Amino acid sequence: MRTKVSDLYHSGSEKYSLVLHSGENGLSNSVSWIYLAEDIQNISFLKGGELVITTGLFTQSGTCLSDFIRSLVTYNCSGLLINVGKYLETADLSPEILDFCKINKFPLITMPWKVHLVDIMQDYCKTLLHDTQNADHLNAAFQTALYQDPIHDTTLMTLNQNGFPTAADYRIIVIQNLRNITRITFTLNRLSLKYHLFEHDNLQILLYLTCQSTPSLSEIMDILMYYDGITLGIGNEFHSLAKIGICYKRARFALAASLFWSIPSVNFDELGIFQILFSSSDPELLQSVYQNSLGVLEDFDSAHDTDYMSTLKVFLLSDCNLLKTAGKLHTHRNTVIYRMKKIKELLGTELDDSKIKFDLLMAFYIREYFDI
Repeated sequence: MRTKVSDLYHSGSEKYSLVLHSGENGLSNSVSWIYLAEDIQNISFLKGGELVITTGLFTQSGTCLSDFIRSLVTYNCSGLLINVGKYLETADLSPEILDFCKINKFPLITMPWKVHLVDIMQDYCKTLLHDTQNADHLNAAFQTALYQDPIHDTTLMTLNQNGFPTAADYRIIVIQNLRNITRITFTLNRLSLKYHLFEHDNLQILLYLTCQSTPSLSEIMDILMYYDGITLGIGNEFHSLAKIGICYKRARFALAASLFWSIPSVNFDELGIFQILFSSSDPELLQSVYQNSLGVLEDFDSAHDTDYMSTLKVFLLSDCNLLKTAGKLHTHRNTVIYRMKKIKELLGTELDDSKIKFDLLMAFYIREYFDI
């Protein structure tokens, strides 16, 4: 739904005698706004995604065109439109500049001096405002769909009209700490991926159609993690927009698991037993199972400042091997033997039955589930 450089270029190509000189592979870059820049010092105010228009007046203060363009690329601008004929000429577009724009997928466009800047800027701003309103309308439809069960016909109609059919294969990824989406959308656009990226509940939500021709999940993850500190919750693939609500919740749960375990991403499909716990509609029953299995041990730890819970968990996850447990706990084997003897006394079991060990491990998973 975001306006692309190609949309503005093709709509004004004939009317304003536009010429694309380089960076054709960046025509899919998203445009956030139109910005008139005549001073390199003001570029630091850019937020990313701007299509910059200039007459080249900055050259009169000693700034060269190549430095100006490099600054725009650094600030994630979507392209440059030069009004040639007074301060800059087409001949100033050196082979080095053209190569730089091509490599960086940065569209470099010119228009003749006779074009009035106010005219083209008014046209482009109207287009951007119209597309922004449509994007806001689509954002609202998706946000509404996340909580409707079933989804209302009017909501589905809006999604369908914007290229998201009811019956299709989708995936949702919830993204935390993505503060600048410009570079992300640039790359996603070049893949010809049908997607929508919107903000909700202080997170970025990516919904996209999956098919054989789309990039793999790992490729999309690499794109989304372009910036440091990004955390992803990846939902399972679903086959109808009617499932968007539950799959969004699964993606949020995967994000919570990722944050809980301090890892960059978690895929709901890989959560194993946690998928079953997530599907439970009776949290009180889960809490009861946990208390019946580990409540005594947890209470003892709290009353006596011991850490038998951690010892038992490591023991169970080490296939009940004392040496492995001691190694993971960085303690002596005899210490583990003593602790396990006390744990067995408190639990009233010898831990020699596979069902008992399974029930205890399940209780630990339930505790982690509630912590998440």
